[in-house]
Amino acid sequence: MSEARPGLSLRTRLLIGLGVIAAIATGVAAIVTVTTHTYLVQQLDERLASFAGPVPDDDDLSDTAGGLAPSDRPSDAWRAFVTADGSWRVVYAPNTGAADSDDPPHLTTAELPASGDLYLTVDSVKGDDDTYRVYIRTSDKGWDVTALSLEGVESATERLIVIEALGIGAILAALALVGLWVIRLGILPMRRMVDASARIAKGDMDVRLEGASAGSESHELAQSLNAMIGRLTASLAERERSEARLREFVADASHELRTPLTTVLGYAQLYRKGALSDAADVSDAWGRTEAEAERMKRLVEDMLELAKYDALPELHREDADLAAIAREIVGDAAAAHPEAEFALDGPERARASVDPDKVRQALLNVVRNAALHGGEHVTVTLNASDGLVSVTVADDGPGMTPEVAARATERFVRGDQSRSRATGGSGLGLAITAAIVDAHGGTLEVASTVSAGTTVTLPFPRGSVQSASSDSSRA
Repeated sequence: MSEARPGLSLRTRLLIGLGVIAAIATGVAAIVTVTTHTYLVQQLDERLASFAGPVPDDDDLSDTAGGLAPSDRPSDAWRAFVTADGSWRVVYAPNTGAADSDDPPHLTTAELPASGDLYLTVDSVKGDDDTYRVYIRTSDKGWDVTALSLEGVESATERLIVIEALGIGAILAALALVGLWVIRLGILPMRRMVDASARIAKGDMDVRLEGASAGSESHELAQSLNAMIGRLTASLAERERSEARLREFVADASHELRTPLTTVLGYAQLYRKGALSDAADVSDAWGRTEAEAERMKRLVEDMLELAKYDALPELHREDADLAAIAREIVGDAAAAHPEAEFALDGPERARASVDPDKVRQALLNVVRNAALHGGEHVTVTLNASDGLVSVTVADDGPGMTPEVAARATERFVRGDQSRSRATGGSGLGLAITAAIVDAHGGTLEVASTVSAGTTVTLPFPRGSVQSASSDSSRA
């Protein structure tokens, strides 16, 4: 397939258009000049015809062969009679205006017509740039010659040319200014945007487009494209962050699964090789294998739970009492963790439109984390406002650094960065809790200070019960 020929740029097309307009204006001026000059000459010819009367008699002619003698009649025209032998006999010569009576038209016998009438344009005898329009009539006695100076016609034509030149110059100057203005306002900004777009296409996402002044189309286009580039840049940055989190998630999941799998595989190999001969050893090995398998099951279930919230969370909302759920969770936690002291503060009833099972799971995750990783005191507080019911779980444990607290809701992130299983789970509890709160339309908040404890706030909306179909529309 042949390559398409590059088209003309906007600047080239504009300059060509302005050049065509200038050429048309010049052509029109030339036509007007020629037409006007022809019209003035025609008027002069009509005057010549009016000056030319009947052929004079011999008594009316001055016998001044070879020269011209002005008469007493006021006139700006020449009139003479040329006899057949070539003698000039003057009827009258110009004696008004700027015509020079001593510089007649230069007319030779060879230019005289054999018959009929003839209009000619000839120079003067002296040849001082003076020209005449001559009307010659043929008769049987000779030639009747009438002439008028073309000075007025040429002067008018020259003035017209000057006026047209000034007008065309003004038009060309205006066109040049308009062209520069259009190029500066529209074409140069577009050129800059094309260059910037080429840099963006090469991967330089820090470049921004620059249009003309505010209010122009190029400015609005640049603003729109910059907004689009900003969103694209943000999307690419988020994509990179997501890919980084995905790689971290895969690495963490692999790490979490590797230890129990190694344990299960080790005991299986010991059993296969007969190293577990004692019944007590076999029982202990199977117990440890079962415990590790159960840990892998919980880990996989937690990851599946998170995958459901990432894809299409389904909530079964109802008008539930969060205070009753909190009392139930605190009571169970006090029985399961007698080493910690639990306190519940808030109203007797705090109703909200939630999925009770999901809320119970979220609150249980937070309270269990506080009991396992917090201090000796865990306080659960309910605050009911016009639009929200917030459940706050605070402990007086070792707390977390700001960097860890900011990422506490991410997957496989734990307050203690060691991988020891003695301190708790895999780091998916707060991630699941955050997903549950987000599915209800809230945002999990984690505030922690080293050596001062951690506070986790779970906000849930109050109001009427919503259908499960509407909840399922959240991605």
